[in-house]
Amino acid sequence: MIKDLVQSTLDVALHPDVLSYWQRKTGLDMDEYVVYSFGGDSKEDFADDTPLTKNASVTVRYYYRAEKLETPNKRKEIENRENLIETALENAGFAIPYGRFDAGDIDDIGYFVTVFECEFWRVV
Repeated sequence: MIKDLVQSTLDVALHPDVLSYWQRKTGLDMDEYVVYSFGGDSKEDFADDTPLTKNASVTVRYYYRAEKLETPNKRKEIENRENLIETALENAGFAIPYGRFDAGDIDDIGYFVTVFECEFWRVV
């Protein structure tokens, strides 16, 4: 359920300009893409030993080629894309309690990454 929600949220916000993948990118060579991973779905609040709420954690990574940082206009495009991703996730019910952050070229592949650590709280 949560994976489907993340995928559909990102597809509606970004497709066809940016493709989104679960766990890793496959196939096509592209300037930008998103990879998301599911970190767990913990039971948080209980009453009479029955869970009342659950909290799913999802990490969304927005990858873009290093060349996109070379000019102010390209950097603005990156910022606009980051804003779009953040707004789409929040509108779908995800919280991003620590905000997004720059992670650099974490995979040493020539792509910089913006990371969104998300939570999705819901009543069971």
